[in-house]
Amino acid sequence: MLSKGFEKYESASDDHIWLEFWHNGKITKQRTKISHGSDKDLEDFHIGAMAKQTQMDKKFFMEFAKCNKSQEDYVEHLTEKGAGL
Repeated sequence: MLSKGFEKYESASDDHIWLEFWHNGKITKQRTKISHGSDKDLEDFHIGAMAKQTQMDKKFFMEFAKCNKSQEDYVEHLTEKGAGL
């Protein structure tokens, strides 16, 4: 996700890595978090939560995470949903 417009940001929580989406040099409202240091695969619940936080449906999120969708695809997805950037 870091190669597709998401950047790490500081948080009071040190047990998660927090990510926020940037577009055209500006921060957007799309954010998510991942567990710090976990080497386990994400469970369905976590995939659904991260998809919701980033305003993707689960299918799109999985394709995005597998690098089958680009940052441009994500921006188009957000625009089509009227999610605002």
